[in-house]
Amino acid sequence: MLVVADLGNSRLKLGAFDGARLVAVESVEGGEVGGVIPFPQAYTADELVVGCSAPARLPALLAALGRPVRVLGPETVAAVPTSYRDPARLGLDRVAATFGARAELGVDEVVVADVGTAVTVDALDARGTFLAVAIAAGPAAAAEGLLRRAPHLPAVPHDGPPRTPATSTEESLRAGALLGTAGMVERLLDAACALVGAGAVRVLTGGAAAALSPHVRRDHVVRPHAVLHGLRVLHALVPA
Repeated sequence: MLVVADLGNSRLKLGAFDGARLVAVESVEGGEVGGVIPFPQAYTADELVVGCSAPARLPALLAALGRPVRVLGPETVAAVPTSYRDPARLGLDRVAATFGARAELGVDEVVVADVGTAVTVDALDARGTFLAVAIAAGPAAAAEGLLRRAPHLPAVPHDGPPRTPATSTEESLRAGALLGTAGMVERLLDAACALVGAGAVRVLTGGAAAALSPHVRRDHVVRPHAVLHGLRVLHALVPA
């Protein structure tokens, strides 16, 4: 069994694979990583791989695991053909999301929107070249930025359905956050498809993908664990 861990700034997400099949998933939200990781497979798996986009949190995770770990980082990204002038500045999670989505779907070309705190939109062509497209604020981050500039507005949760016509400021803000983000994602996925071909499969992933999906009008699929699948693929693709 292979366990992969996606270590970000505010979340640790782990997945256990039996071959290419994802058999278990666990997320640890926020705070410092320490003590016993609530994922028993991390201590018993044949191999353990960590994809790290938050280096400051890595020592605590390695101490909590207390076993040999392969850490995927900038050297992994550097082994992937990319449009970036400086691949060292390209986030591993972005690359992993595209490779994972392609592996899950069994297609040649994908365009992927990873929707969370940030929205990243990228493409992977049939030759395995990663083509970066855009980074933007996710719905919650955009709303928080608006509140900082306009503090008289109310704070509104973004997990409810938008209503139009809106009957209140709260409903207007919710519609702006969700429908505005959906429109942005559609436009950026169009730009990504222009790079690799109109036949590319459009994929949503990330923590806000399920909430956003009903409001994205173009055909797409949701693959919530694309990054985990991508870490598995990159582990096999890029020699240690």
